[in-house]
Amino acid sequence: MARTAMAKKKKHSSFMGFVLVAMVVMLISIIIFLQGRETKSKLDAYIAQDERYDELIEEEKKRSEAIDEFEKETQTKGYAAEKARESLGLVQEGEIIFKKDN
Repeated sequence: MARTAMAKKKKHSSFMGFVLVAMVVMLISIIIFLQGRETKSKLDAYIAQDERYDELIEEEKKRSEAIDEFEKETQTKGYAAEKARESLGLVQEGEIIFKKDN
């Protein structure tokens, strides 16, 4: 009888050990799953942020190209003459100015 009680106790202890190990494995699995979801959401946010930065870089490249074009345009004599005409009212030699009567 003592052997049967001991065998039952050992069997019960072995089963409890198995249950405990199974619970620990499940807990670790749940933690890993939750961490994976959190990491995926962070990754998605970083990807969206990276795409936005790519768009901003493209916008700035276009703006830089426009500035370079404007710089080239402003280096011409025609641009300087046009601005002098508009801003200062200057005329070139031989031009005739017509004014409206108020």
